[in-house]
Amino acid sequence: MDASPTRARIPLLAGARGAGALVLGGLDLDTLLSRSLVAPDATFVTSDQHTLLMLNSIDMTGDEAHALGAGRLNHGFASLGLRTMLSTSTLGSALGVLTRYFTTCSSVLRMRIESRGDFVEVSLRAEGRDEARCEVLEEIWFNALYAFMSWFVGRRLPVVAATVARLDHPSAHRVHWAAGAPLTRGEVSSLLLPRACLQWRRQVEDVEEPVWEALRFWMDDDVRPHAQTGLRSVFSRFETPAGLRLDDAFDQGVGERQMSRRIKAEYGATFRDLRADALVDVATRLLQTTDVPIDEIGAQLGYAEERSFRRFLRNRVGRTPAQIRRAGARAPRTSDEAVRSRIHALTRKMEL
Repeated sequence: MDASPTRARIPLLAGARGAGALVLGGLDLDTLLSRSLVAPDATFVTSDQHTLLMLNSIDMTGDEAHALGAGRLNHGFASLGLRTMLSTSTLGSALGVLTRYFTTCSSVLRMRIESRGDFVEVSLRAEGRDEARCEVLEEIWFNALYAFMSWFVGRRLPVVAATVARLDHPSAHRVHWAAGAPLTRGEVSSLLLPRACLQWRRQVEDVEEPVWEALRFWMDDDVRPHAQTGLRSVFSRFETPAGLRLDDAFDQGVGERQMSRRIKAEYGATFRDLRADALVDVATRLLQTTDVPIDEIGAQLGYAEERSFRRFLRNRVGRTPAQIRRAGARAPRTSDEAVRSRIHALTRKMEL
């Protein structure tokens, strides 16, 4: 399956050394590729396929440490970690409880948070029998941690810099494929974030399947590079976001001007931009998954005239409703849906 141009293209298994480490962990490479719907001659995979590869390696070894660490991480380790994060209200407190959780419940992973002036460094250290395999494990878990943190705050985190311990990392001295930040080699795997991110508030509620919900957010966010923010949950309960007012969505008992400043500081975008992103999401879904006429979709979303709806989408994403609908018809959905279905089935095994 070829990578869609709208999705990240990742070197297969993040390089030969990564593949070798997983094989040393007890995996049959051909079986792993087959179960992950990856062609035997593929050189790149999509981010969805990469996620499925990692989940299949967990399933085939029965170990959320991929049989690469000093000990095992039984099914439920990631799920319980996410649930500890959901017991808190800010990213800083979530990372604090997660650090303690790793220390208490794992002999494999150690997490550390250090302030560096206006920035904070989040680092991971894997313990194991072999340095090379530990470096691979750190990379795998750091990708997962970044996805979990992004899900927690409802958008991708603005990573300033990233380091990895692997000398042969396929993104070395370029840009990390997941974090989107300049990447260098260091002693441990780490992400450097603006310190203000620690005050960002949780944007998700308690859910029955946190691993699946976090990965689904990550995968959905990955195919929307045009969106200024991944924060869609604020608007998900409103059927007509086009007419949504600030005090409808954020009833905080404060003035509109003060609330606007808070939104800008917390989400990095204005309320109007957040509302527009939510509207684009809803409009795209309806245009590409239903046969409802364009004027009816516009009316459903709060536009009295089709030309106003058409003008909004053209100004926002550079395409008309008809062009968005045609693009959806051309998209190779079958293989993507098959990958998602297998991901969901595997995450069920990891939930507590």
